[in-house]
Amino acid sequence: MAAKTDDKAKDAKKDGEQAPAPKKKIGFVVGVAMFLVLGAGAAVMAVPKKPEPIPRLEGPFVTRLSKVDLQVNLAGENGKRYLVLGLSAEYFAYDQAKVLEQLGLTDAASDALFATRLTDTMLRLAARKTREQVEDPVQMEAFLMEVRGAIEPLLFPVCIGDSMSQQSPDSKSGLRTGESIMESTLHGLLYDHELTVDSTRKTLRLDEGPEAAFRGDERDLRVTSPKGEFVFLDVTGLDAKFDGKVAVGVQGRLRRIYRGQVLVQ
Repeated sequence: MAAKTDDKAKDAKKDGEQAPAPKKKIGFVVGVAMFLVLGAGAAVMAVPKKPEPIPRLEGPFVTRLSKVDLQVNLAGENGKRYLVLGLSAEYFAYDQAKVLEQLGLTDAASDALFATRLTDTMLRLAARKTREQVEDPVQMEAFLMEVRGAIEPLLFPVCIGDSMSQQSPDSKSGLRTGESIMESTLHGLLYDHELTVDSTRKTLRLDEGPEAAFRGDERDLRVTSPKGEFVFLDVTGLDAKFDGKVAVGVQGRLRRIYRGQVLVQ
């Protein structure tokens, strides 16, 4: 009886030694699973984020330059003759809705600065033209080309980032155009040029041009591109924590000016 009892004890001991084996297998499976999960997560994190697509110019669009016809005095005849002129513009733009808003052709408030500059420009151009010149078809076409060259920088001024106008700053960096912005020679498209901002070192660079150092109180800082083009910037509202790149340039191209009503009185 004792021998049988010892044999049963030995068998039970052997069975007990083999019991932990399934636990090892389970641990191995769990380990592999965790490795795969962590590996998949690392792979996802390693995938570079796709850059945001660069906006493209849309158009061409045709829009009146003002709700009402422009009335300007002509040269000669003691200034008694004047020209009533309805003008339309053919253009390309990143955002046509903003152009219509600027022209006062939507429910939103019009851009008073643009309207003032447009009227002033037309008065100066017309003051050099006589009745005979504006009534001659060939000279009238030359006049419209002159109008196009003078109006394009008004309709599509240099802007920074998402500001969409010269009166407001870029929402990300706080940069805005400087006081002498109308004298800038940079007239490239908005997403063709960029400003590199280093707020820590207090430097700005236009494209790959030379660095321009600033203190932070400049309202008319001149920054130059490698080609010698320059733009004026106001850095007084620059976010002290911003380091990065900001687009700078114009938001459209004016291709042609069309005349609607032409009346000389």
